[in-house]
Amino acid sequence: MTQENKTPEATEPILAPEEIDALMQAVVPSEEADALFATLPDVPQPKHIEDFDFEVAANNGPERYPLFSTLQQRMSEALKEIWIEIFQREILLDGENIEQRVYADIVAEDKKKPQVYFIYDVQDFGRMVVAWDLPLVIAYIDAMLGGLGEAYEADANTLSPVEMKLARRVGKSLEKLLDRMWTPVSKKQYVLQKIEVEAQFLGLASASDMCFSVPFAIDISEDLKGYVQLHYPRTFLAPILDNLRTASSDEVNPMDAAWQSSLEKGLDQVPLTARLEFGTCHLNIQQFLSLRAGDFLPLNKNEHDPAKLWVSSVSLFEAMPGSQDGLLAAELLEPISQN
Repeated sequence: MTQENKTPEATEPILAPEEIDALMQAVVPSEEADALFATLPDVPQPKHIEDFDFEVAANNGPERYPLFSTLQQRMSEALKEIWIEIFQREILLDGENIEQRVYADIVAEDKKKPQVYFIYDVQDFGRMVVAWDLPLVIAYIDAMLGGLGEAYEADANTLSPVEMKLARRVGKSLEKLLDRMWTPVSKKQYVLQKIEVEAQFLGLASASDMCFSVPFAIDISEDLKGYVQLHYPRTFLAPILDNLRTASSDEVNPMDAAWQSSLEKGLDQVPLTARLEFGTCHLNIQQFLSLRAGDFLPLNKNEHDPAKLWVSSVSLFEAMPGSQDGLLAAELLEPISQN
């Protein structure tokens, strides 16, 4: 025979309501509790009470990492030198306040204007991105080709195939700059993974992730201004956040000799490119594109006049072109005053 399944009866409470009330009265009768509180002295109340801001109290933003801000200042100086060298005229470049922003907000805001995104990958760290306003990329490419550095198509919303190829050269040069900037703290190798013009395809972080955003305002002319922004997800910076934080103490910390030595060695190895400038000539884009082998460029300089040796945008020496051991060379004549 099989035993039929029976529905279990509802479980009755262990204590009836009146039993629970009696138990609570036995533990702490309400009259005794009131009497006990009445014997306590008054607690002094503060005269001024400010609203508690949870965001401020739990702030873990860029201001907690002074070394990070210092590195971005170095980045600002290096970028300015590069832009001045490319455009061959004074360019205003100012670093603005570093912000901690939600990645979803960055993507939503950048959709409002055409952007070009240079996405970099670093082993063991992840990805970060450098975002340029599109007109700045077009102007930069124009200056690279010897133009005046202007965005000729103000209504452009993407890059042409040729501009995309040239933009890759711009991105590769940024690789070296990022490598050098971070070497004193943590040696990394930045690799340009891709270039995007659509923010939703970046794949940089999840929507709720926080990022340190570093904006640089660039002023080329009255009609051409914009931003270059570096976005570092906190997950990217996590392995080195301790190195970027300084101790919150009023005492002066002794110099870390090992760190100082590492910094000096890193700075000693920063590469510089020296160039010998024989002369200059000015061409428009049409003239530049029509150049062919065998054409002559007038440099407006006598052949026996000394040339100038430049490092970045600074002329350092008068130099006489010549040769040594079968190689082109330059004899340094005298330094050029920087006053």
